[in-house]
Amino acid sequence: MEPEILLKLRFLSDLTPGPEGLPLFLLTDIQEGDPPRYRSRLALFDGTLRLLTQEEAKKPRYAPPFVYFLRKVGEGQELFRLDLRGGEAERLTETPGVLDYALGPEGEVAFLALKEAPKRGVPRRFEGWPFKFDGRGLLPEGNVALYLLKDGEKRLLLERYPAPKEMVLAPEGLYLVMPEDVRAQAEWRDTLYLLRDGHLEKVWGGFGPIFALEWSPEGLFFLGHAFERGGGTEARLYHLKGGETRVLLEGSLQNSVNSDLRFGAHLQGPKWGGDGVYLVRTELGEGRLYRVGLDGEVEALPASGSVLAFARTERGLFLLTEDFTHPARLEGPLGVYDPNQGLDLPLAEPHPTAWESPEGHRVPGWVLLPEGEGPHPVILYIHGGPHTAFGRAPMLEFALFRQAGYAVAFCNPRGSTGYGQDFALLEGEWGERDERDLLGFLDHVLAHFPLDRDRVGVAGGSYGGYMTNWLTARHPERFRAAVTDRSICNWFSFFGASDIGPRFTWMELSAKPWERPEVLWEKSPLRWVHRVRTPTLVVHAEEDHRCPIDQGETWYTALCHLGVKARFFRVPEEGHELSRSGRPDRRLARLRAYLDWWRENL
Repeated sequence: MEPEILLKLRFLSDLTPGPEGLPLFLLTDIQEGDPPRYRSRLALFDGTLRLLTQEEAKKPRYAPPFVYFLRKVGEGQELFRLDLRGGEAERLTETPGVLDYALGPEGEVAFLALKEAPKRGVPRRFEGWPFKFDGRGLLPEGNVALYLLKDGEKRLLLERYPAPKEMVLAPEGLYLVMPEDVRAQAEWRDTLYLLRDGHLEKVWGGFGPIFALEWSPEGLFFLGHAFERGGGTEARLYHLKGGETRVLLEGSLQNSVNSDLRFGAHLQGPKWGGDGVYLVRTELGEGRLYRVGLDGEVEALPASGSVLAFARTERGLFLLTEDFTHPARLEGPLGVYDPNQGLDLPLAEPHPTAWESPEGHRVPGWVLLPEGEGPHPVILYIHGGPHTAFGRAPMLEFALFRQAGYAVAFCNPRGSTGYGQDFALLEGEWGERDERDLLGFLDHVLAHFPLDRDRVGVAGGSYGGYMTNWLTARHPERFRAAVTDRSICNWFSFFGASDIGPRFTWMELSAKPWERPEVLWEKSPLRWVHRVRTPTLVVHAEEDHRCPIDQGETWYTALCHLGVKARFFRVPEEGHELSRSGRPDRRLARLRAYLDWWRENL
């Protein structure tokens, strides 16, 4: 198997209820060309695939008899609708760019749009933070307004900074999530408002993030928390009715399992189903679907794989599921639709294992072995986050390493999600709790699997890149080769240059550059870089605003000046999501760069 297998894959996303109780979703494939491009089309499944469009579509929603969606027009997106009784898609908006929309019960549509088209090369002025975001670039700040479209007439509803982040239409008005002021925005403290008869009423919040709004006849449901325990704080499912808010469920809500074989959005709740609220929760390395009753009773629902998305219709429950050997498939009362059926995709099942820590906890993980008896060279691969997880989801990257003759060892050290609130916490101990877990797990698999302890590599992206830098600096004798991808090496520059820098640094390390600067330096791999001896490939995208490219540049420059064998693979016009949704040819180039480095050095 070569990286080019990626070009043959098809992806399912944006699953939502459609007409006649059928599942409505996007089917994405990769179109050949120079360069190759993604193509997402509207589709239904009634036992067979029914394509509704041949052109691009995003964020589909159904309100009889129309399917609404966004489509790129020029430099921005506009709102369209398709009448399922017949005819072509109709463009509904003429704006500099629609950012989001919500459907109302009487055919009305609320939408957020730019007031003016952004001009390239023109100086920008900002007075709030954040002023940029990964995947979006510089933010529009005050250039956003909220409109209502009804009976073909557009009406301005709200023009405010900070602007709304989420919204849902209800009979009593329009619920909006937005920070109360610029300070609240900088500190990630959202407030829930109700816009009714032109008046904005504060409903709840001001403590932390609020997201995933869902209106029902039984009240409003949403997710949120207040970072009471730092960056690893688990989410809560809230129910708001009659002015009272209560918590129905806590946990690693939504699916946080890593995969590089997804594309598009995946709706994971909460969603009202008449008999309760449905949502996905990450547990023990997989996404599980739950129904939560208004009395707080919680029921786990069966699925054939890890649940990535769901839609409940009058025909029943439809799921997008995945596992170690299959990208997302649609399953439900009408059968199973696998968009990659017949494709020779040799994804193998890894061997589950776990290291029993002397501290009293288990570190669960897996080993993916290549063909043959071994001993095999092995790559310790570290996930990002740190508050995500590895688990029952496909990783093309790992399959390619296996096909090239390398074993892959991957695990969920402390800081990972899906094992309880206490396990998800690092409490400032980056490079301590996680280091002990990762090296303990590595020693465990070296002792119990046919692996070559003299040929051990280490790799990871984002937080995994941070730990790759950290481990090769702190334990230079342990690794023969390394790949550090979209990493952090210097907390001081990360604080100011990252789109989440100040709040993430504070939540994870409880430190700021002017308060406890010694903590930021002690936790920076750059503090220890003089100890690195491991040949290292540095991978970074030039428009990464999450872990800005200066992190990769700094690490590479230091290695070069220390005489360590190093290579810098930098990718233009891509951000933090390069490995998951970057332009296909650039994703292929990245995978080849990894394979070349392992062949040369491991």
